[in-house]
Order: sequence, then C-alpha cells, then structure tokens
Amino acid sequence: MKQVHISQVKPEFRSIGVTAHRINEKLLIVGVVYRGKDIIDGVVSQVTSVGLGDGVADMLCESKHHGQVRIIILDEAMLPEPVSVENLWEETEKPVLLFSKSMEVDPRYLFEYKERVVRAAGIDEDSARRVLDRIYCESGIEAIRMSDIILRNIVRLHNV
Repeated sequence: MKQVHISQVKPEFRSIGVTAHRINEKLLIVGVVYRGKDIIDGVVSQVTSVGLGDGVADMLCESKHHGQVRIIILDEAMLPEPVSVENLWEETEKPVLLFSKSMEVDPRYLFEYKERVVRAAGIDEDSARRVLDRIYCESGIEAIRMSDIILRNIVRLHNV
C-alpha cells in the first residue's frame, strides 16, 4: 500500500489513541477517538484473545469511527506486547504512529519528536510531524492519555 501524504492537518483532524492490558488470557483494548486535541468523539473497546495488532484492527474496523479516523497512535510503554505497525496499517488502511522505548534512532524507520522516538507506518515523516504538531499538547497525546485513564479504571473495577 502507498504511504499517505497529508499536506494540511485541519484543527478537527481525528485520531485514535490506543492502549491495552492483559487480563488472564485475554487482551482488553481501549481506544479514544479525538477530534484535534480538545474534543473526545468516542470511546471503543474490545476484549480479544487474538494478538494485539489483530485486536486493534478488529476494534477499529468494526467501529462507526473507522471512516472518520485518519491515524492510529500507540505508545509502546502502554502496551502489554509488541505490535507490528506495518501489519496494523495494512489491516486498517490507516497510518500508524508508535511512540517507542527505543534509544537508537534508525532514520529509515524512526524519527525523534519532542524527545520521543516515533515509528511510522503508512505515512511519511513530514506528514507525521504535521499531525503530531496539531494533536500534541503539554501532557503528550491526549487521546493516548485518556485511553490509558479509561483502561486503568476498567482494570481496577475488574480486579475488585
């Protein structure tokens, strides 16, 4: 599939921040759809026993937000297992940005953004930077932060 080039990122650009947690043998996946960096458009979740990448793809493709979401954003520190951004991009046909724990930046696959390392699939680096400039705020990517808050509270309820 051809990479996406985004020449202009509108203020209402929709992204989904995804986090996950393993509960017993299953994965609980939560995604928060954001419009820009200020407005929550929706929350989607999935409990799955397939891999994380397939679970995220199924969750998004079955969601009413699939047609509106322009990019998927993940943070490796908030995921219980590795995910292939290339496979996720191919399955959802949405570009994927993964904030990584990696210390080395291989410019063929990774780039630095505000002291974080980002792996992009399905989108060129310039477009990814434009998207991040639009949706990044002081506390990071709000969609990921909210997704993590919701996920932690669901897990806390599950463990009561």
